[in-house]
Amino acid sequence: MIRLRDVGIDRMMVRKNIGQSSLLFSFLAVALFAFGWVRVWVVKLLDMGQFQTIIEQFRDYEKFAPVSFDALFTYTGRVGMTFDEPIVILCTVIWCVARGSDVVSGELGRGTLEMLLSQPISRTRFLLSHAVVSTAGLMALCLLLWGGMTVGIETTTLTETVPPPSIRVPFLGFELPLTNDEPTQISFPMSERVAPETYTSAVFQLFVFGFFLLGMSSCFSSFDRYRWRTIGAVMTVYVIQLVMFGLGKAAESLAWLQSWSFFNCYKPQKMTTLVRDGDLWSPWSFSTPVGEGMFPPMFYPGLLLVIGSVFYIIAVVRFQQRDLPAPL
Repeated sequence: MIRLRDVGIDRMMVRKNIGQSSLLFSFLAVALFAFGWVRVWVVKLLDMGQFQTIIEQFRDYEKFAPVSFDALFTYTGRVGMTFDEPIVILCTVIWCVARGSDVVSGELGRGTLEMLLSQPISRTRFLLSHAVVSTAGLMALCLLLWGGMTVGIETTTLTETVPPPSIRVPFLGFELPLTNDEPTQISFPMSERVAPETYTSAVFQLFVFGFFLLGMSSCFSSFDRYRWRTIGAVMTVYVIQLVMFGLGKAAESLAWLQSWSFFNCYKPQKMTTLVRDGDLWSPWSFSTPVGEGMFPPMFYPGLLLVIGSVFYIIAVVRFQQRDLPAPL
């Protein structure tokens, strides 16, 4: 049983977990901040008109994109694709799986768990202290990515080519220039077209996606004694879910597979497109459905948050009840 007085954190364990995770956190923090900055800067390398022309050639593959191609024809949509980049997902998965798998099976594998539990600390406090540090680190990584994007938005200057005025000839399908002037280029700061606040809901989406993985990894760790086996089990589930999501997108007959994949709840780009006319609260709605779906925007991250919390509850209960094997 979980006693109320055991529900809390232990300062000694918090300091220990911070020390253990600080090196990994530092590397991932630098990577995410730098990538967020560079990813925004890369947006300016392609002229918007040229980008639209290129993307239009791939309309048949639009179903594989996280959002419609029309959303990508805006600077806000192109910057928002940062949250779907493999590097961002990979860094999040590395932190969550590495920290979650270490909580029980990692300590057992190192032979240090019995020594730690010999201190005046309950098993619940031990696990929750680890969860607090891991969750805080995950939140900090998400905010650092957002911070890198914000710096990129504020420091990047965009250049657009403006064609001379022209008129479309009816029935013939081509445009006739009205002057002999050359196309002109205009420059302006990206902050005029993109607001960092637009991505608050996308940052939250990334956080709850990581929290779900963190809870699942901690749950698997509480059942096993070998960390490598815990990581293998988590990654097996991750890959199976990813394949199910991809197959559901690829074939209409398999579309039902998407409903059984937790990737279907990760919709940062979709949340970004819901921001209209500066209404930043649209993605945080609990009532208005998303597009043609049945559920409001907050249903999806809320579901990941609830399932991640359930995983942690299972981990606590299992850790309380299991017998610890002797260290090898």
